[in-house]
Amino acid sequence: MNNDIINTENKRNGKIMLGIILLAAGGLFLIDQLNAFLLPDWLFSWPMWFIAWGAYMGAKHDFKKPSWIFMILLGIIFLVNDNVYNADRITWPIALMLLGTWIAIKPAKQTDRDFWEKNEKAKQHFDFEQPKTEA
Repeated sequence: MNNDIINTENKRNGKIMLGIILLAAGGLFLIDQLNAFLLPDWLFSWPMWFIAWGAYMGAKHDFKKPSWIFMILLGIIFLVNDNVYNADRITWPIALMLLGTWIAIKPAKQTDRDFWEKNEKAKQHFDFEQPKTEA
């Protein structure tokens, strides 16, 4: 009997996405250095690294984990604060309100209080003594 567990998750998806992001970033940096196209300054600012990292984390986990949202929102907040005069007066209160809303409406984790009682019947009892053989 073969008891090998085959893991079908492809570990290369994250590497491929990171490679694509790095190729795109390098291409944009090259275009900016060559002045081939007019690219905005905010595109190469440090808040864009938060947004790019959030996009990478989201793509790596198929956008199932919410951590990518926080990275992108943090990058957007810093980007708006850097480029809009006096924006920090409203961006941080809005960010706190969004966080509070998310905490309030997110579904609660289902904790099964009867977990041990339900699985008590399924528990297998093993006899660790020598097996009895019939002679």
